[in-house]
Amino acid sequence: MTKKVFEGIKVAEFSWVVVGPSTSRYLADHGATVVKIESHKRLDTNRINGPFVNSTPTPDGSMFFGKHNPNKYSVSIDLRNPQGKEIAWKLIKWADIVTESFSPGTMEKLGLGYEEVKKVRPDVIYLSSSMQGRGGPHSSYAGYGQNAVNFCGLTEVSGWSDRLPSPPYGACSDYISCRFAAFAILAALVHRRRTGKGQYIDQSQFESTIQFMAPPIMDYQVNNRIMTRNGNRLPIAAPHGAFKCRGNDRWVAISVMDETQWKKFCQIIGSPELANNDKFATLTERKKNEDELEKIVTGWTLRHKTEDIEQLLQNEGIPANVVEKPSDIYNDPQIAHRKYFTPLHHPFMGNQKFEAQACFILSKTPRLLDKPSPCIGEHNEYVFKEFLKMTDDEIAEHIIDGSITTEFTEKIISTF
Repeated sequence: MTKKVFEGIKVAEFSWVVVGPSTSRYLADHGATVVKIESHKRLDTNRINGPFVNSTPTPDGSMFFGKHNPNKYSVSIDLRNPQGKEIAWKLIKWADIVTESFSPGTMEKLGLGYEEVKKVRPDVIYLSSSMQGRGGPHSSYAGYGQNAVNFCGLTEVSGWSDRLPSPPYGACSDYISCRFAAFAILAALVHRRRTGKGQYIDQSQFESTIQFMAPPIMDYQVNNRIMTRNGNRLPIAAPHGAFKCRGNDRWVAISVMDETQWKKFCQIIGSPELANNDKFATLTERKKNEDELEKIVTGWTLRHKTEDIEQLLQNEGIPANVVEKPSDIYNDPQIAHRKYFTPLHHPFMGNQKFEAQACFILSKTPRLLDKPSPCIGEHNEYVFKEFLKMTDDEIAEHIIDGSITTEFTEKIISTF
C-alpha cells in the first residue's frame, strides 16, 4: 500500500471548535496520527452544535463535530487535574506537532505553553491559532468566527445598499484560517526536515481572514474609496446577480462580463434589440440602468427552470450556475464522482456519510477517510496503551483520581 504523505507524523490536538480541528484534519486525511485531547467536564463547542442525528442533542451525535474530526483518536483528560497534566505531557513528548486554538494565555496558565514545551521537545512544531494573535492591544479578546467576520469588514460590505449589513452565514473566518494554518505547519515540517529545528506558529485568524478583503482595502489605500454594500452587483459586470426562476424558491446566478457575452445573452433571452438599446449597449449604460435591466432578466428567468438556464448560457460561454440548496449539493454528480462523501459506521450515529476536508486529491497518495469522528474518550485505552505505553494499573489510577474523565458533569448535561 502506498505510504501517505504525513504517515509517521504524530499530532497532539488541544484545539477545539473549527480552526484547529480542521487544520489537523488535513494531516489526518493524509496519514498523520492525530490524538484529540478532550474532557467530559468541558466539551468541544462543536459537540453541542447541531445538526444532531435524529434531531436529538447528545455529545456524540453532532454531525457538525463529525465534519471536522474524522480520522482522529479521542482521549478524555482533565487538564486542570495535576495527574491529567502528566498524561498531557506524555502526549506532547510523543507528538511531532502540538496544536491549540484557545484564547492567548490559556495553555500558559495550564503550564503547557510553547516556551515550556520546547524545553522538553526543542524540535516541536507548535501551532497557536487565536482570534487576533499574540501581542497587541486586542490580543486577549476572545470570540468565535462570527465575531471575526465583523471586525474583518466582511459584514459591512455584505447585503443591500438600502438595508442593514447582512453578514455571511456562519463563521466563515474559521474555514479560511485553517487553510493558512495547515500550510504553515507543512512549511514547518519541511524546515524541520532540513534543519532539525522546530517552529512556533502564531496565527491570527483576523489577519488570515482579512486577506479576503484585500481589494477593497487596497482601493481605500490608493484611492481613498470605501466599498459599500451593493447586493450581488459587481462593478465590472451587468447583469450580475441571482435571479428567480420557475419553481419554488429556485434561483440562478448569471454574470455577463463583456460585450460579446451581452450580445449572446440578448439573443438567448429573445430580445436581440437590447444589444443596441442606448440604455444597455455598453457596460457603463447597463450599470446606470441596472434596476431596469434586472427586471428584464427576471422576466425571462421566471419562465424557465434553473437547470435549463444554466445549460443554455454555459453552452454559449456565459457564466451561469444554479443556486444550489443543501439537497442539490448532496446529490451533485460531480461531488459523487470525486467521492466527496464517504460512508462510514459511527459507533453512536450509525451509518453516515462524512465529508472530505481537502478539496484536492493527490495523484500518488490521495486522501483517505477510513475512520468516523470519534466519540468523546473513545480511544482512551488504545492511545494510552499503544502510544504512551501506560499499564492497566496506571490507567486505572488516573480514572480513579479523575484525571481521565469518563462521565459528564451536571453542567454539561444541562446544556442539552
